Amino acid sequence: MSAWLTWAILGLALIGFEMITPSFFIIWFGVGALAAALVAKLGFSLVWQLTAFLVCTVTLLAYTRKFAVKVQGGHDTKTGYTALVGKIAIVTKRISAHTGIGLVKVLGEEWSAIAETERNIGPGEKVVVVAVTGVRLIVRPLKDSIEIKEE
Repeated sequence: MSAWLTWAILGLALIGFEMITPSFFIIWFGVGALAAALVAKLGFSLVWQLTAFLVCTVTLLAYTRKFAVKVQGGHDTKTGYTALVGKIAIVTKRISAHTGIGLVKVLGEEWSAIAETERNIGPGEKVVVVAVTGVRLIVRPLKDSIEIKEE
């Protein structure tokens, strides 16, 4: 089998594999392999074919990274309980200054909460979720917060 056909099959296989994976990463290796196939078809040596493959792949990876991150929704996409950090919650059961434990409602769910401050936080008061530890949210009274991420 000729070199250009090998590169072409590899390129198409990688592009096809990209279609069944959510990575948006493998496609550039496939395009690089197609570039190497073109160089091989033009009669250049294996060194030039590998150079074309590497240059094309690295260039595409470097220049399309921001686009790929945008398409995938960004690197900092938070899911599960980590998505609660920065959200505003309402205290539903007093967070005691003595125990530091109470209940808050955030995004329609009630969570056990621990106050970051040493004061009572009454029902109805707004707090911001600053961290999650185990199954409890660490909260700070909204009026004590300097930095707040709005929903």
